[in-house]
Amino acid sequence: RISSFNNLMIRFGRADSISVAVAGGLTYNEFEKFVMAQLNSRKNRLYIKLLAEDHIGKLIDPGKTYLPDERFYLCLNDVNPFEALEKYGQLLKTAQRINLNYYDFPTECLWYATVYNPQEERKNFNNTKGAVEEMEVASRTGFLKYAPVAIRLVPDAYGHNNQQGWWDDEHWAKYYDEASSDVPNYTEPYLTSRSWGEKIREMGGLPFTYFQSGRRSEDFVKEHPEYMLFNDPYHEINMADRFLKHLARRFEYYEIYRGHWWANRQGHDMMLAGYDFTDPGFIKHMNSVYDNLREAGIKGIMYDYPEGTAWSFEGGFEDRYATTAWAYRNMFKLAYEGLGSDCYLNERNLLRGSDISLGLVASQRVWGDTDQITPEMITRCGLRWYKNRTVVNYDMDSKDPTIAKPVENNDGSRAMFTMSYITSGRFLLGCSFDQLTDQQLYDFSRIFPFNNKGRSARPLDAFNDGVTNPRIYDFMVNNNWHQLCFYNANLERNLHDLNIISVDLGKSLNLGGMQLDKEKYYYMYDFWNDHFVGKFRGDIIFSQELRPGEARMMSVHTRENNPQIISTNRHIMQGFLDISEQKWMESERTLKATSEVIENEAYHIVVATNNYTLKNCKVKRAEYSWKTIDKENGIIGLTIIPDHTGSLEWELLF
Repeated sequence: RISSFNNLMIRFGRADSISVAVAGGLTYNEFEKFVMAQLNSRKNRLYIKLLAEDHIGKLIDPGKTYLPDERFYLCLNDVNPFEALEKYGQLLKTAQRINLNYYDFPTECLWYATVYNPQEERKNFNNTKGAVEEMEVASRTGFLKYAPVAIRLVPDAYGHNNQQGWWDDEHWAKYYDEASSDVPNYTEPYLTSRSWGEKIREMGGLPFTYFQSGRRSEDFVKEHPEYMLFNDPYHEINMADRFLKHLARRFEYYEIYRGHWWANRQGHDMMLAGYDFTDPGFIKHMNSVYDNLREAGIKGIMYDYPEGTAWSFEGGFEDRYATTAWAYRNMFKLAYEGLGSDCYLNERNLLRGSDISLGLVASQRVWGDTDQITPEMITRCGLRWYKNRTVVNYDMDSKDPTIAKPVENNDGSRAMFTMSYITSGRFLLGCSFDQLTDQQLYDFSRIFPFNNKGRSARPLDAFNDGVTNPRIYDFMVNNNWHQLCFYNANLERNLHDLNIISVDLGKSLNLGGMQLDKEKYYYMYDFWNDHFVGKFRGDIIFSQELRPGEARMMSVHTRENNPQIISTNRHIMQGFLDISEQKWMESERTLKATSEVIENEAYHIVVATNNYTLKNCKVKRAEYSWKTIDKENGIIGLTIIPDHTGSLEWELLF
């Protein structure tokens, strides 16, 4: 027996005759969705139950008809778990009318950058002045050549009185938390949202900020008691068991929320009710909050602790027809409409994990506070590949490359970069740009722009017996091009067997293979090691011995009958994002392509000649050279040094 928020996939049958069932929510408006499945082995029957449920329910007046905009998805005739879940993800996107904004740029979190900053001369800069300075640092490194940078200010005072509820320039310039700033979060010379927001944008950045969702500030409560749930500023809430309904007791945050959660206690013995996101007066207030932020150019907001401060399982709404889920969703709806549809709203709902906010939030946190990466974090995102970048961007919280294990070489930071790119939907930098080494900064630029193509890599071994954390990920660009990643989470050098990762190239997806054509040959090129792995037939078991902590990204191309590109060094996707056009012209025996390049940065292209002989090369506005990489397999490398950033046309004549 198993239950799940949102949706569930069930695979059953014999190895040679597998069936897949997918059941889940399809639209979210006033109710959360749950799926329960139970197997009766004695009767050889599987029971599936789909629920739309809410803590307080939906009030329907006598004599009225209620037709909810709440739909479910159920498909019983799929045979492949990857295709079945991806189909569900696409239909969920369509039904919920999701137009997702992509974080194809990095975000620096000032809270992490300052709290764990090792630079003694520059502590506690989580304020507007520090935000502008950090944007200047990012600009000096030259990183803006690759992508914009977002700077997230984190006004997170935890006193009896704080910024929450007010969310205005006056109170952001009044309160702060000593752990991350020595002065109020809005400080000279940037005392308004407009002043620091405009300065960030002038330098090519994106200004982000932070709310603690519905958390109380007692000075705001006293001035606006009518904005509170139950219209009672001191209504005490006894955290009911139903708040934790449907949650597994093994879930890591269960015990934290089991008692009276601290965020709205404010020194009281009991938890107190928060703001009413259905109250007309409070809604008008929030509209003015977002008017100010929109006019200031603030493009994103993180919502912290929403399940403990904005999830009202007891009700108490001014709008007596509102459900708990609708009121919670309305918190994001007000922001989405107030900031504009191009905003980036981040939801840190670690406990409930509901999809009720889909279509409004751009990202969802899946892990607690961290600046590291673990196999478990990667798995939590990796197993949701069919939703990631389709209906939401999953967020593993902050990442600090300077402490990524193993720290004695580049494998740790490269694995952090690679697995964040492959399995999540955004990268939140947990340190200042000037703390990255030159090599780390260069490696960091290899994952940007972040994937904004609306799909993610499949965890090929996720459904293999005994697999807890998938180690094999495959992004299928098309039938003839795959980006294959092996991830070795083992950090022990003496555990040789754990360092070997294998995949059957020709075996079906249902059995953990890549499902390549067994009769064809494939070129493989290793990105980080800049190494031609070889040419392999599609019927073999492909194995690699990885270093401890290494993530190995390999481009896999079907061998063609003419010269072909098999890798580039601009991005770990090896040509997927930087080659905008390529064409083989048989009559002219010419391989012609257009690449997106960076001024004065060496651009390497790897080409399989396929029994042709290179005669000449033509490149406009750039220095270039070529060399033989593997004579036996006819692999050559072309290096171009462009004199501009942008599109570059080049030709190889054979």
